[in-house]
Amino acid sequence: MKVFYKKYFYTIVVAGAVFLLSILFSLTIQEDSSAHFQSILIEEGDTLWSIANRYEESHLTKAEFIDWIEEYNEVRADALQPGETIIIPVTQDEHIQSMASAE
Repeated sequence: MKVFYKKYFYTIVVAGAVFLLSILFSLTIQEDSSAHFQSILIEEGDTLWSIANRYEESHLTKAEFIDWIEEYNEVRADALQPGETIIIPVTQDEHIQSMASAE
């Protein structure tokens, strides 16, 4: 067993380093992607359909928009609660542009 470790020590160290770096990189990518999307506060009477109507200039159909919200936020459309914050598939830039064009 010692011969095995001596022979492959550097290979094991490099493989371990690559594994650790890939995990760290993957966590960084996930955090960055959510930072670009718009978060909104659910108000009384809001539904995913009404939210999809409000942000209809998005690149998704309304059904895709709703599916994305349900999957990304791990919520169901019929379980939204006022005061809850959700992430929607609209970037900060898209939201600002749509507000500017509405004026």
